[in-house]
Amino acid sequence: MHHNIKNQLGLLLFFSLIILAGCSNKMEEDMKQYMSDMEEIHKLNDEFTSQASALDYEYLPEELSSRNADVDTERLEAISEKLEQDILPLADQMAEKIKGIEVNNEELVEPHDSFKESIELKQDFAQQLDDYVQTYLMSVRSNEELIGLSQSFMENQGERDKVIESATSDMETDEIDRLIDQINKNSESLESESKLLQGDESIDEKQKHIDNVMAPLIDEHIQSLNQMNLETESAIRVRSLSLEMYYEFEKYYQERKNAMTYNEKLQGLQLQNIIPMKETYEKLDEKYFDRINEIESELE
Repeated sequence: MHHNIKNQLGLLLFFSLIILAGCSNKMEEDMKQYMSDMEEIHKLNDEFTSQASALDYEYLPEELSSRNADVDTERLEAISEKLEQDILPLADQMAEKIKGIEVNNEELVEPHDSFKESIELKQDFAQQLDDYVQTYLMSVRSNEELIGLSQSFMENQGERDKVIESATSDMETDEIDRLIDQINKNSESLESESKLLQGDESIDEKQKHIDNVMAPLIDEHIQSLNQMNLETESAIRVRSLSLEMYYEFEKYYQERKNAMTYNEKLQGLQLQNIIPMKETYEKLDEKYFDRINEIESELE
């Protein structure tokens, strides 16, 4: 009897060893297959990680402000180019390739899923960082454009003042006075309408106000000067400089709309929310490769 039980135990042990050997062979095969399937993705991942780590993070400006007038746009453009030409394509390639990988072994499912999550995060990170840099650049350019238009406006104003001061004849003075009256009236209405742009209204309302109220108003102002009958050279010159200023106003307010759009977009793309994504995907990668190495060492 005892002898029989001993035999049974021996057989059980024997079978469980066979089963274990079978399992470990199966695991070994699955692992080999998995590493072979993932080889290219792992290479792309190494490339992505090294490229993303080499980015000029120290230089990325945190916020848009007048103090950032000395922003080195060339450095920002270089960051954006690197993201668009090298880093984003690598993330997209990985995301595409990992779709075709089938994982049948239970032990590999969990690490594999966390690696997939890491790849999605890499895509988000690269895309959002690129959006941020691009929007920042557009915002900087838009502000430069606004400054340029303001300067040009001031120059025209200075030149116009000189022409007004140099008028001598009664006819010149009379025509220029009529012009100035009209210009002052125009300025008052424009000033009162532009107050809304300084208020708390939404960007959408401000942009609609520029399109529906201010642009047509400036067109009326242009017409009001064009309709005046002027004969003296200096009055005609004053009108032409004033019209130049109105056209600059039109461009200025259109550019203000762009600046609002970029600044609003930047609010939604906070750099302090984007950068930590890098740390998160690095942790996911570390966890993944630790688990893979662990499985491999168990099989040795």
